[in-house]
Amino acid sequence: MNLDEVIQEMDDTVDDSSIPRRIRRALEKISTDLRGDNPDTAVKVTTAIYELEAVVDDVNIPMHAKTMLWDLISNLESIREE
Repeated sequence: MNLDEVIQEMDDTVDDSSIPRRIRRALEKISTDLRGDNPDTAVKVTTAIYELEAVVDDVNIPMHAKTMLWDLISNLESIREE
């Protein structure tokens, strides 16, 4: 999976009304940051992973949302390792 596919997955999740609003807002910010001007992809991906981990640590997140966030983190980690 490449970075554009992960960003598209985030954008699709933002449109999912079953995901809590604050998670969707966080995903919008992360998606925008990943599209940003910083040419260093590793820095952008690492920052996104840390931000997603901070969101997923909340105990009040529904399990289906946590699973989706873990999938995004996993995809970003695979990109970072390339």
